[in-house]
Order: sequence, then structure tokens, then C-alpha cells
Amino acid sequence: MSAEDEELRRIQEQLQAEMLARQKEQKEEEERRLLEKQRIDALVRQLLDSEAWARLKRLEMVKPGLADEVKIYLVQLYTSGRLTRRLSDSELKALLARIAKRSSSDFRIRIM
Repeated sequence: MSAEDEELRRIQEQLQAEMLARQKEQKEEEERRLLEKQRIDALVRQLLDSEAWARLKRLEMVKPGLADEVKIYLVQLYTSGRLTRRLSDSELKALLARIAKRSSSDFRIRIM
């Protein structure tokens, strides 16, 4: 092999090793995210009664961003000590209404 061929082979091996390292990092990051999501779900499930949990899971299918926001809010309430009992379905509905109202945007179109 010539020196150029040897250099190309070395560069190719280096690029392949870097690509494998990136793939491994991405896989580990995805596993960490999945584990964190499972921990949050387990905690939130303990904070809600069965009807409220079912409602939240249905909401997650339709509006995953809103469901995640609610879960994070519930975890924050629990960790700060402001939530000490299980929430009922009607209490979750009220919470969802407040969060949806807060995050909804009014669009105004002015014609000039």
C-alpha cells in the first residue's frame, strides 16, 4: 500500500470510530430520558387517583406537551411539599383548565 492509501484507511477508521462513539452517546442519552420519564410517570401515578391517571394518559396521546407540563408541575408541587394527597379527576380537570388557559395564545389579526 502506498502512503496515501494508508492515510485514507487511517482517516476512514477514525471517522468510523467517531461515528460509533456518537451513536453510543445518543443511545445512552435516549435511555436516560426514558428512565427519567418512567420515574416521573411512577411518581405522578401515585399522586393521582385512577380516573385522573387515565385522563392524563388520554391527554398524553392527544397533547403530549401539555401532559408533560402537567406531570412536571405535579412533581414540583410534590417535591416542594405543597401536594400531600392524591388528586381526584375533578381536581386534575381544574388544573388542566388553568394550565391550558395560561398557555393558550390569542391571535389578533389587524387589517390595515
